Amino acid sequence: MGSRGISFRVKLVAAMMLVVGGVTATTLYVAQDRLRASHDQLFEQRFRSQVALFDTIRRARLTRVRERCSELARSVRIGAAMEEEDWELLYQISRDELRDITRPRPDAEVLDQPPVLIRFIRPDGAEIFPEDEPGSDNSAESAELKTAFRQVSRAMADGVSQRVGYVSRGTGAARRMLEVIATKIVFRPTGQNLGALVIGFDAVAGTDRDRRSQTGIWVDGEMVSRSVRPNVREALRDVLATTIRTGSGEGSIVSEVDGEPHRVFFQSLTESAFLPAYQLAIFSLAESVADEAALRQRMTAFGAVVLCGALIISLLMSRGLTEPIGTLVEGTGEIQRGNFSIRLPVRNHDEIGRLTESFNEMAEGLAQKEKFQSVLNMVTDKAVAEELMRGDVSLGGELREISVIFCDIRGFTAMTQNMTPTDVIALMNEHFTELTRIVYRHHGVVDKFVGDLIMAVFGAPKSYGNDADNAARCCLEMIAACEKRNRTATQPIHVGIGLASGQAVAGCMGSEDRLNYTVMGARVNLASRLCSAAGIDEIVIDRHTFERLPQHAETEALPAFQVKGFDEPVRACKLKAIPATPHPA
Repeated sequence: MGSRGISFRVKLVAAMMLVVGGVTATTLYVAQDRLRASHDQLFEQRFRSQVALFDTIRRARLTRVRERCSELARSVRIGAAMEEEDWELLYQISRDELRDITRPRPDAEVLDQPPVLIRFIRPDGAEIFPEDEPGSDNSAESAELKTAFRQVSRAMADGVSQRVGYVSRGTGAARRMLEVIATKIVFRPTGQNLGALVIGFDAVAGTDRDRRSQTGIWVDGEMVSRSVRPNVREALRDVLATTIRTGSGEGSIVSEVDGEPHRVFFQSLTESAFLPAYQLAIFSLAESVADEAALRQRMTAFGAVVLCGALIISLLMSRGLTEPIGTLVEGTGEIQRGNFSIRLPVRNHDEIGRLTESFNEMAEGLAQKEKFQSVLNMVTDKAVAEELMRGDVSLGGELREISVIFCDIRGFTAMTQNMTPTDVIALMNEHFTELTRIVYRHHGVVDKFVGDLIMAVFGAPKSYGNDADNAARCCLEMIAACEKRNRTATQPIHVGIGLASGQAVAGCMGSEDRLNYTVMGARVNLASRLCSAAGIDEIVIDRHTFERLPQHAETEALPAFQVKGFDEPVRACKLKAIPATPHPA
């Protein structure tokens, strides 16, 4: 007996717990997601405000400086000094003309921060120094500026008179980010490109006004900042280099620094030919993580309380459901065991009560059907009855390829003339029971019993593909069964069998009130005539059957003889044996 499965009551309680747990978990997930989104939105708003502030500083500063540089580049004195290569005069003129932006004031705002770099460069990017201020070609800072100036020179080669971009200056802790304004200088009388004026400002100045975050500038694979701690810069360097190299002009990432999560926002500052630069804002997520943990703790406690209440309610509800369902399960078991007389009490008038009423009606219907099935199996063949029940048998007629057996007891009248009716019926029942089982074993159908004769059909209502062979082997087993019985029986029985194959009409025939599934046609009549021509314990088969048997079947040809109802003489033979199919060597 197999093990019992999980009860319906347990499943019902588990389902309710699952629903309550699912709702609690979903609520927690949604609340946590919204809290995280709220923090992200707050951080992004702060970043956007910083970007807006920085952009305001840049625009205000650049507008004034670009105008002054454009005026200076158009100056005839500047052009003449560069044409005559009088570098001392060149720088003297620039200091005089740019006095208002090069001298810091004590109360200077970020907008008024003085430049940290003023240089004139040649068209090839080479720096121009005054005689009393020679360039230091061996310093790392000078090498970086030379590279930057070459980039500026290339950027000015497309005919644009002014460019704004970012360059780095210095190394390590002294590394600075410069925002430079490069203005092309053209000698007006000849239109010759004399070079450019480059003015650089500290790009980081003014980016750290918001003390709630750490800000900086990312350029050339390095972060330049006054507010970001060195350990944070080191921890974020690799991940920022990968993200910014493969990402778009703006975005954000989350990375851990010393075990604490941080969100980093970045946005491109320039699209020029200078080094790509990005403004950064770094926010610690420690507070956000703590808020999420507190939310999870509160929601978990609330969920536990709700689960306990749901458990109590579900236990009470499940009891009222599972008891009547358990009764239905027991009744179903009785139906499975064939007890169709089972009836269940209807205690309620709800859905369970209506289900119980339907069960009782079903049991009554099954009992009626079982009674009909038993009677049908007694008055017709079981295979035909099953086909009829399924509706697979045509209620009209159909032409089928069949084999028909007629098996008749020889000397029946003489054998039974001194027997009582009870003994005759008992003898016939014993004989037909054995022959019927043989027919079933060979996939045949018992069509009818007529006195001491049994008629069997192979190929209708269902064909097995080798119906003639099945019928022939059935005949041989019938003879063998009679011979075996006669060795011990006080009243021996001998039979003669006729077998014919071919096309016949099969279907339900009879009257409107009573039908019988049978076959009829010339081949059926021939099988009956061959049965009459068969001797004691002989099997006579027609030519059609012989042609459908295996080649190794043992037969004895008979002379053609005239059969009632047939114009031509019939060719037939006696079937002796059909040996088992030999295995190939």
